[in-house]
Amino acid sequence: MGWQLVMAKFTQRYLKSTMFKPKDSVFEGLVWKKPNSKGTGTYDVECTEQGFTCECPGFTFRGKCKHSQEVLTGIEQALDDRSPKYRWEYAQ
Repeated sequence: MGWQLVMAKFTQRYLKSTMFKPKDSVFEGLVWKKPNSKGTGTYDVECTEQGFTCECPGFTFRGKCKHSQEVLTGIEQALDDRSPKYRWEYAQ
């Protein structure tokens, strides 16, 4: 009787928006670089046709993380008409 190594089944998770569908949107395929907690590197947050993914360990376990949530929140605030409007000021 021998030992058999069985790998855990990995299912890709996606953080989904409630305001827009990423498939065929202007955001699909974009990648945001977000700093890691130690400030020594970055993680890539990508918008795929199914939703947002991040390469950090937290996203792998929970299906969301502060990096992906920060990107999604920024996009949703920009799309939301109730978000503060930005004024352009020109130096004279």
